[in-house]
Amino acid sequence: MSNLNLNIEPIQFKRVLVGVDESEQGYVALANAIHQASEDEAQLIIASVLEMGDLSTIDALHLDVIKERRAQIEANLARYKTYAESQGAENVITVFADGAKAGEVLLQDVAPKVQADLIIVGAHSREGFWESLGSQAAYIARHAKISSMVARK
Repeated sequence: MSNLNLNIEPIQFKRVLVGVDESEQGYVALANAIHQASEDEAQLIIASVLEMGDLSTIDALHLDVIKERRAQIEANLARYKTYAESQGAENVITVFADGAKAGEVLLQDVAPKVQADLIIVGAHSREGFWESLGSQAAYIARHAKISSMVARK
């Protein structure tokens, strides 16, 4: 049996990406991301995704509905940023994205764009409009090419 090399330094992350939705598990992900970013003095990127598949066919055809949902998500992102800064996070940005599946958007679009080296999402979400991110946690855990954390309360 070979000797184990346990002299491994933990990763100090530079850019922590957190996918947040309006759910308790989304807030747990945000709290953990704030902690990790503060601990590592890393940039915190807070992202929310408007899943176009969550819209009914009729809503998807109405630009006003999409604008209203986008405005709601952007208002929430501003609240999350203010909260993160109040908790000691110093370098915080927000990202709004849209697409078919939140997990795919976060991994394939957002993470490379912001050069994230850690992605954190909640384990699951409540049913309804904001269920998008947590439902994609297993996808992220399986497919992430960067370190990932599925936060659970």
